[in-house]
Amino acid sequence: MVEDSIPRSFWLAVSFAGVACGSAIVLSLQRAYDHKTKRQEEVGPEPSPLHFDDKRDLTVPFADNDRTGRITLENAVLLLLSTYQLYSTVHSLSDDRTISQIYNVVGIALSLTTWLYALALALTSQRHKLPDGWGFVLNCHLCAIYFIAWCASIYNFYALTQRTDDWVTWSEGVPQLVELLLSTDLLYVTSTARRGPPFLDENGRVVARVNVSSVFSFFLFTWVQPLVDVAYKKKQLEDDDLDTLPPIFRGYNLFYLFGSTRGRGLLYRIVKANQTAIIIQVITALVASFMYYLPAYFIGQILYLIQEMGAGKHKETGYRDGFLLVLGLGTCIVSLGVVIGQLWYWAIAFVQVRIKAMLNIEIYHKTLRRRDQAVASGAAKDDEDDGKSKKDDAEKKGDGDEEEDVSSTGQIVNLMSTDSDRISEFSTYWFSLFTAPTEVAIGIYFVYRLLGLSSFMGLSVMIICLPINHFNAKLFAKTQDKLMDARDKRVSLMNEVLQGIRQIKFFASEKDWQKRILQSRNTELGFLRISYYCEALLILIWQGSTLLVMTVSFWSYTMLEGKELTAAVAFTVSEKQSLQSIVVFNELRFALNALPETFIALLQALISVRRIQNYLAQDEIDPAPPVDINKEVRIAFDNATLSWSSKPSSSSTNSPASSISNNTGLESDVFMLKDINAHFPNDKLSLICGATGAGKSLLLLSLLGETVVLEGSLECPRAPVTEDVSFDFSIPKSIPEEDWILDHSLAYVSQTAWLQNASIRDNILFGLPYIKKRYKETLRSCALDKDLAILEDGDMTEIGEKGITLSGGQKARVALARAVYSRAKNVLMDDVLSAVDAHTAKHLYENCLLGPLMKGRTRILVTHHIKLCLNGTTYIVHISDGRTDIVGSPSELRQSGHLATIMDEDEQSQEEAIEDEIPPESLTSTSSESEETEATIISSTNAADTDKKKPRVLVEEETRFTGKVKTKLYKMYIRMAGGWLFWVFLFSVVIGSRSLDIVELWWVKIWTQAANPSSVNAITTQTRQSFSSMSFYIPSSTDDNIHCSDNESNTRSVKFYLSVYVLITSLDVIVGTLRFLFIYLGGLRASRNLYEHLLHRVFRAPLRFFDTTPVGRILNRFSKDFETVDSSVPNDIMNFSITLLVIVSIIMVVSAVVPIFLIPMLLIVAISIAAGTMFVYTSRELNRMVSVSRSPLFSHFSETIVGVSTIRAFGASRRFMQEMLKRVDVNARPFYFEWVMSRWMSTRVHAIGAAVNVAVGMAVLFSLDRLDASAAGFCLSFVLTFSDYMFWGINRYTSLEMSFNAVERVVEFMEIDQEAPGITEVRPPSSWPSEGRIDVTDLEVRYAADLDPVLKGLTFSVKPREKIGVVGRTGSGKSTLALSFFRFVEATRGNIVIDDIDIKCIGTEDLRSNLTIIPQDPTLFSGTLRSNMDPFEQFSDDDIFTALKRVHLLPSDEDNFENDELEAVNINVFHDLETSVSEGGKNFSQGQRQLLCLGRALLRRSKLVLMDEATASVDFQTDKAIQKTIATEFAGCTILCIAHRLHTVIEYDRIIVLDQGQIVEFDSPLELIRNTETVFYKMCKNSGEFDSLLALAKARHELVDVL
Repeated sequence: MVEDSIPRSFWLAVSFAGVACGSAIVLSLQRAYDHKTKRQEEVGPEPSPLHFDDKRDLTVPFADNDRTGRITLENAVLLLLSTYQLYSTVHSLSDDRTISQIYNVVGIALSLTTWLYALALALTSQRHKLPDGWGFVLNCHLCAIYFIAWCASIYNFYALTQRTDDWVTWSEGVPQLVELLLSTDLLYVTSTARRGPPFLDENGRVVARVNVSSVFSFFLFTWVQPLVDVAYKKKQLEDDDLDTLPPIFRGYNLFYLFGSTRGRGLLYRIVKANQTAIIIQVITALVASFMYYLPAYFIGQILYLIQEMGAGKHKETGYRDGFLLVLGLGTCIVSLGVVIGQLWYWAIAFVQVRIKAMLNIEIYHKTLRRRDQAVASGAAKDDEDDGKSKKDDAEKKGDGDEEEDVSSTGQIVNLMSTDSDRISEFSTYWFSLFTAPTEVAIGIYFVYRLLGLSSFMGLSVMIICLPINHFNAKLFAKTQDKLMDARDKRVSLMNEVLQGIRQIKFFASEKDWQKRILQSRNTELGFLRISYYCEALLILIWQGSTLLVMTVSFWSYTMLEGKELTAAVAFTVSEKQSLQSIVVFNELRFALNALPETFIALLQALISVRRIQNYLAQDEIDPAPPVDINKEVRIAFDNATLSWSSKPSSSSTNSPASSISNNTGLESDVFMLKDINAHFPNDKLSLICGATGAGKSLLLLSLLGETVVLEGSLECPRAPVTEDVSFDFSIPKSIPEEDWILDHSLAYVSQTAWLQNASIRDNILFGLPYIKKRYKETLRSCALDKDLAILEDGDMTEIGEKGITLSGGQKARVALARAVYSRAKNVLMDDVLSAVDAHTAKHLYENCLLGPLMKGRTRILVTHHIKLCLNGTTYIVHISDGRTDIVGSPSELRQSGHLATIMDEDEQSQEEAIEDEIPPESLTSTSSESEETEATIISSTNAADTDKKKPRVLVEEETRFTGKVKTKLYKMYIRMAGGWLFWVFLFSVVIGSRSLDIVELWWVKIWTQAANPSSVNAITTQTRQSFSSMSFYIPSSTDDNIHCSDNESNTRSVKFYLSVYVLITSLDVIVGTLRFLFIYLGGLRASRNLYEHLLHRVFRAPLRFFDTTPVGRILNRFSKDFETVDSSVPNDIMNFSITLLVIVSIIMVVSAVVPIFLIPMLLIVAISIAAGTMFVYTSRELNRMVSVSRSPLFSHFSETIVGVSTIRAFGASRRFMQEMLKRVDVNARPFYFEWVMSRWMSTRVHAIGAAVNVAVGMAVLFSLDRLDASAAGFCLSFVLTFSDYMFWGINRYTSLEMSFNAVERVVEFMEIDQEAPGITEVRPPSSWPSEGRIDVTDLEVRYAADLDPVLKGLTFSVKPREKIGVVGRTGSGKSTLALSFFRFVEATRGNIVIDDIDIKCIGTEDLRSNLTIIPQDPTLFSGTLRSNMDPFEQFSDDDIFTALKRVHLLPSDEDNFENDELEAVNINVFHDLETSVSEGGKNFSQGQRQLLCLGRALLRRSKLVLMDEATASVDFQTDKAIQKTIATEFAGCTILCIAHRLHTVIEYDRIIVLDQGQIVEFDSPLELIRNTETVFYKMCKNSGEFDSLLALAKARHELVDVL
């Protein structure tokens, strides 16, 4: 050291003081922020809604008694030592003091000041003992100070031991040793001090220990070690094994954090809500990007030292310097591991988890407020030309912000399953956009240092690639947009198919629908293929551009500048700088490789941001007016014009309807009501009536705020959609009876009953407390008592998705019971009487609508049953032609004569029969029935309270696999991806690419040794790339280079070496791109095959599978799981294969060259596998938990989309929002720990790598007598690289297993039970059934082998063209009998013979395609009227129009219609077969949907027709006409009709009366009604229409007898 130079100890002291200054500044800012926050909480308008845990787990021992005293004492000792050092140093100054001595004094003074500051902090911490928050803040500040002090003490002690000028005195050595020991202890105490016992959440569950971890535990992730131990011990994990998420990750806090910026751009909101984590991301990414060069520096210095020592230099200090360099390398690797660990913790476990949860919560929040666009205008047509024209129009706009029609359930769910994932995933590695250019800039600087101006010549060539990149990026962005749209359509179509699977199976159209879905899938895969091509091209361009830059730079250097490019110039800048131009170019190539992947992900994320932003910008329902509880409730329309949408439909047609619309001045084809005036009286019953499709439901939904008021006004109390949530939300356990009814509250019963996948009781309570008395009265008033008595589990019976296990009437009554039990004073009911029989309808009217629970409540009922409800009605509104033509009280309407007009339409209002109510045991007396009913209710409702037996679970929890992914799954995927030839060729390309890597470096070695045989510089900085690979989450295809040694010299020209090098590198780039391209193509083939197999298996699954499996669970396989199969599996297979090949090749090469180094490499393998096994076990289980917890999330979301009107009407949006937050947390919890585990593994691999590197480095230093410099450097660089690849090998194997979890879940559904074959060897004649004769013999049917038979030995025969009615109460077997004809349930004994063919001998497709069923529940699919009436283009337009006329959706007299239409408000959309049909047909009324399904059945000419009363929701005038149509159209058919109206079957040839699975009566209606002992007689008597029914039976059958 020069005498007057600044000593290094001074700079350490400056750093020490600098940390103290920084601590003081940060601490003052923290205090100011804390005071500001407390002041805002005290005087602010509202306290912060955020909630943080304050309860602690006191069972965990914790004490902070010794820490503060210990650090205070040791700090005081160090302060005294620093004072002594200052005194002795000043005292020893001579008169001719040097600058270094002065700096030394200043440095010691700075250290003294810092120790004084540290002592002040230590004394302050005495008043803030842990777990006090400020106590830990002070502890962190002290830890940072002590860390620098420890580093300084190590250096000072080392410098003292290296003094050679004189002996070290005791007065010098002892203080330095004491300082080292005390600073070590201070660092240990402050870095290992826990913050306190673990927190407990509001439910008493332990919170993740990251918030109470020590500094050491936080940086090295030891706080997650207990989870690792549990997973490794149990080999599986359960939800209870996971701690609760920290507060800032929970849905409650995220709801407010993200919601506080609502109204701003989505990208701004994401950044704002996560700004702290993003700032930390940026800082750690920048630090890491510079630290990546440190291992390369140390490696270069070590190899340079080895070379010098081999030349006989550094004999005295060589081993000491080498020891320090090896320790520095180990320290550098550990430090880099810590920084990388924190970078990815904040990037993934923090930012990604939070953003994903935030987006899911926000999408759900929007769904609760969004106006239903599907109802407004129908779903977009699937016509490709239409889609193309829309795209063209959008492109012409030029802004790229066109709104997308995201209206179907599948499309909305896709936003949550795909788009939110893409955005959150990109948020983890977005920083590559600035870290990669940073590394490129550094690389360019070094190239300039090497080649001068020629480097800019080469770099300017990259401009050539810009147009190609621009074109490719634009094509990729367009393709991604189309891919997402195609995926939306495919998932939406799949969702519709799953919702309507019964209809599809009834009509045996599985193959046709399968073909339609596969066409959609092929379109999606086509866009995915183009996307893969774009990715491959982008990779090729970015890799090739670096090669081009290098080549042009060398050409310019040699040809234009005329300089000689020797190997020494090309590879060595200076002897001390181990940086070579080609290595720098390789580094440039690596850094640029990260950019295309990141750029692609950026484009995908921006597309997803736009899609979600467009959804969030869609129209919302109008906010509910403020409630004045002192003001009387008023429900009224004042000259109101109502419509589904404020925007006119964009569709236009050339149909007659369109011309009529133009003539009448209508602005759109959206249905509307005009000039509505009505005032519904409070506390009374009001009726809304009118013809089918008149707009009754529109009027009712307008009161709920679901429609748009274009003109005029309406008043109706409504509950606001929630804007807040609670962290401790719970249902009140009791509500006083006198406070039960809320005057301004609303309840709603939809026409199509919406039920949750829960128990009957939970559906009725709907979030309210269980009040036993009120609950029993509700069951009795809604006639549910007998139903519950029949069900084994009573009201605790799980009803399945959409109430699948209940009949239509039962679902309607459960939905009604929900409204009756509710606290609402105002109850709106949409046609609740249509799905039930006359007896039940009368019961509901008398005991429910007019009963004690509904008395005094405002009741508005949409119904066709005017005569039944007239006596108790106060107000009637009749809708016709889009207007309220008749309004008033019954007395006023009777006087004006309008009542008679209404009654004419209702002339058959009492013509109903038994949906399921046959009096048990031939009708007991009224009193005994009353007593039985009471007993029934008590027994059914108390069943759950008294019976210890748990109710049967209809929907089982989703299966979660354990252990590693089975080998058979890999084999199956390999087989589906391609034959053996494909895989041989693929792995030949992979091996070829790896071989080219080795050849490339071998050639570099030859070139280098041509100029300097002893040089090992060519192999010095290779490991820079291995560490650099850690900076990018996306693996590069060129990060697996290794070096090889060759002692051969070559003196050929530089041009020759350069040409060969360019050739080898070019081939490497091309082959490296081809390997990804081939695996992409193979992956596409496997995805297509997997999808086809799964689709076929699901279509062939029995109906029971769909009843017991939620649609969300099935859809999850077809959406999220297949997105993983499409996108992740191919990449993961290739990346793991490349890494495994690198590991194997390194072992082989090193073993061949220096066998002794095989031992440390195998040691690395053993240690890494040991840690990796624990990591794999835990990560695999966590990933499976993420997959399983995703299905309930989607199911809840889908359920909410369908029932959002009911949810809003009941004011239950907050409860559903709370449930969503709960499910988001359940899904986010394993996702969070999964990525924390990844960081746990990363830090340990770095620690293992550092230890092994130090050991190997020391071994090399002490083996130089047996190794030459080249061999030592070669082996050292390989061992150093090897540990890094072991980490990536474990990481990529884990990623592969996680990806194959999706394959595992798909294959699970490919192994479900299947129906009987669709086609068998026995084929019926093409005209079968030609007569329609039925012979049923001893038919016994069970739903499962261990269950009792449902049908017990049925035997009956039906003559050709005979009309048979089937009646019976719930559970009698009516539906089972119908299902038996279609073989949805197989007979365990007996048989069904149709026209001499036993149906069990033929295939199900042959059977179902030749029978016709008209179901009660109408099912329509999105598309057009034509696609619904004739899905597979089998009929002409004339045939379809004829069918529509026969079901009275079109009048038979066109002229009369046109005259009427000119006066109507709305056009008849059924004139245009291109009229859009939204998902589920929601843009049509229930009655219209039923008529469309009936019309669809009329198009099929079948000799055997089964009817399940398909006209329950139409008006009676239309029903009467349709019954005549059925009698005419099906005159030559055999009909089996499950009756819901007695008048429907009274004129049939014979009646089957079922009871408990047996035929109790089978005769003509006249014979049965005449016999007073028959059950049928009692049913007719009980209906109140006995005389009418008897007259009809006589008129029909006596006339037949006479004839």
